[in-house]
Amino acid sequence: MLGAFRVRTARMLVRQVGDALVGLVREDRTTSLIALGFAATQLLTVAWDLPGSHGWENDGIAPRDLFAALANNLTPGRGHQYPLLHSLLLAVLSLPVLVVAALGGPLTATAVRERVLSVPCMTGISLIAKTTAIVMACVSLLVLSRLVRRTVGARAARFAALFAATNLTFAFYGRVSNLDVPYLTWVLLALNAALDVVEHGGLAPYRRFALFTAAAVATKDQAYACLILVGATYLVVLPLAGEAERRKERLVLLGKGLAWGALGYGLMSAALLNPTGFLARLELLSGPASQGWRLYERGTLGLVANVRDALSAEPIYYWPHAALGIAWLGVFVAVFAPPGREPLACRAPRLLPLVAGLSSFLFFTLPVARAEPRFILPLGLMLSAYGGIGSDFLLTLAGRAARPLGTAVRVGLLAAIAFAGWKSFAVHLTQLGDARHAVSERLRRVPRGTTVETYGLTVYAPHFDVGAGAPYRVRRVGNTRPSARNPLVGVEEVEGEIARVDQRKPDVILISEGFSNAYLAGRGTGGRVLSSVIAQRQSDRSTQEFVERAVTDTLPGYRRLFVLRPDFPGWARALGLSPVALHSTTGLSIVVLAREGGTIDP
Repeated sequence: MLGAFRVRTARMLVRQVGDALVGLVREDRTTSLIALGFAATQLLTVAWDLPGSHGWENDGIAPRDLFAALANNLTPGRGHQYPLLHSLLLAVLSLPVLVVAALGGPLTATAVRERVLSVPCMTGISLIAKTTAIVMACVSLLVLSRLVRRTVGARAARFAALFAATNLTFAFYGRVSNLDVPYLTWVLLALNAALDVVEHGGLAPYRRFALFTAAAVATKDQAYACLILVGATYLVVLPLAGEAERRKERLVLLGKGLAWGALGYGLMSAALLNPTGFLARLELLSGPASQGWRLYERGTLGLVANVRDALSAEPIYYWPHAALGIAWLGVFVAVFAPPGREPLACRAPRLLPLVAGLSSFLFFTLPVARAEPRFILPLGLMLSAYGGIGSDFLLTLAGRAARPLGTAVRVGLLAAIAFAGWKSFAVHLTQLGDARHAVSERLRRVPRGTTVETYGLTVYAPHFDVGAGAPYRVRRVGNTRPSARNPLVGVEEVEGEIARVDQRKPDVILISEGFSNAYLAGRGTGGRVLSSVIAQRQSDRSTQEFVERAVTDTLPGYRRLFVLRPDFPGWARALGLSPVALHSTTGLSIVVLAREGGTIDP
């Protein structure tokens, strides 16, 4: 019975998503063209970290974590930081690549593992994951535009699509393998279903909302926060506040929707397939995966600092001030403008995206005490809807004003959006000029027999050429067991004290900013704190001292060769752009040191 329900649920979800996609593309040609242009720009950097046997996307699901997520979600008693759904989707899409790799030689476990982790296979999986993210980002843009079209009008909807396409953080996460845009795609589909509930009710909209919500949370758990206020407001309060004679009917529909959502989530997240693993994952999420990284102290002072930092980050990670002002103007208009004549033109429906964004901020961003771009992304994406509403309002005023003033308003509006897109383009340039490319290139010219040493996560490492005939060998040193690490193909994994380079005597040392930042981070002030994870790392005084000396060029026996930073074009700097650092993924610098008397004597 459970198997039949799983198949029926999957078919229904696929059919509804397919029908929705066709309808979205056909609904408005202009918005579809905006989405197409957005996809084209996203492809500029789809291969920024490829080819390679590992990716550079911190906390990305591909190419490596795909396997860990599948194994841990389906192994009794084991949990993973992410649910099953998106990993399963990518695994299905990657099957051709995986099958070719698995059957391309001897079928021993070691040989198959080597082929799967090889550059061609890992590159293929990465491209599939990133292409999937781009498609889902375009779907998000189209659905968000549809929400605005249904509640305000076509012109506002088109500008909402432009605001989403130029949102710096959304654009970045819409072309990498992180789960932030995929879960937001399901959230937006759930919001569209919530409008159906408000408009005409019936079981189908409740069921769609439940299944899309389940898919969102089964993609990334934090999706729950976007939909708490939405569900309470649009599926409970508003329907039950209507005709008294329909309340019992609506309660029944709500109960059925909850049942569909619970079963759908249980299957898509693997909670029903692996209940003990699900409990282990909840323990991980409620403990070290969230509270271990909190950056603000508990209490009023920390809460105020968190809100203040999130607000001050908006013109950096959403849009520049002019476009951001238009978006918040749109919020004002949506709240205070009188209702229209259409059923969905009243205040409650047009406030739906704002409710979702604020819900995420209140029930996720603040509880986990973070303010980095991905933690405030849901609010930023939902504000794109109000960028459209604000733009529509300004154009309406321009149409009523004298010609010179109206023309100035139109030009100013388009200039604000164009400038936002230009600022977002800086992330593309940062990725294309990644310093890890320069490290790989320079290592190809080192003398034969050179030993290179590196530290930290796989995502911080350049792509090493350690195949046959390579002039150097690489070791990665850390205090964790090599078997517990995400492997670097062809690299010697060493467990030991990082600071004891005097014993290992590597010829070249690579210190990525992604690794060193944890040891160099200062203590928090004004309600900010050092996360317990970073504090624990800094308690390793020998490693902290080693890092400090390495980056300040005072490490005994070594001298700095150079510091490699993103190769950012001079013309872009002249036009007001600069490298953008996001999520320890982009904008990283790398310190390169050489041993005195080694193969590369400084």
